[in-house]
Amino acid sequence: MEIVDELSKNGVFMQTVVSKLYQHIIANEKFKQILQDALMLEFLQINSKNEKQIKQNEEKMKHVDSKVEELEQYSRRNCLLIHGIPYIKEDTDKVVMNFLKKKLDIELEDNLIDRSHRLKSMTTTKNRPKPIIVKFVTHNDKDWVYYNKKKLKNQEYLITESLTSVRLQCMKKLKEECLARKITSYWFQDGNLFYIKSGSHVKQMIKSYTDFKGI
Repeated sequence: MEIVDELSKNGVFMQTVVSKLYQHIIANEKFKQILQDALMLEFLQINSKNEKQIKQNEEKMKHVDSKVEELEQYSRRNCLLIHGIPYIKEDTDKVVMNFLKKKLDIELEDNLIDRSHRLKSMTTTKNRPKPIIVKFVTHNDKDWVYYNKKKLKNQEYLITESLTSVRLQCMKKLKEECLARKITSYWFQDGNLFYIKSGSHVKQMIKSYTDFKGI
């Protein structure tokens, strides 16, 4: 045993032994096939576990992204976009209050508008002013203004809800589906997008692109 122990400590000797064993295994086709099958099975098991873990992580990330998007939309629940107001060198709060009074017959106190400003990043058609985003103090005031937007029909002004980029993409997709006559109508309600499928009268809600699979 002492001789074996000493030989096992000899790197050159052990390398020679391993090499001889490997050559013997390769020469034995049956043993070689058994070894290859065992290695392939182990590889497939490890790969399957990795794929399962990757899918689980992807699902978790989708869930997290969905929750973050919902929170972002919720933070916009008191906000509206007013399109078409010309550039005026005034405080946007006052511009909005004057607009609401003249166009919608709504008079708001100064303290009912939390804040407002022009959306510099939003793209618009040529020569059309950037919209003004308005955050109201209460949700009721926001809803009242949104309800009265119908008074702007056939005018150059437009009032829309403030939507996240995800819901804006969904809105674009809904327009395409409507043009393709796959749906008969769609609308917004408190940041949520609804549609009615062609041949149906059931209202359905869209939250993400995955919801379009059923259309």
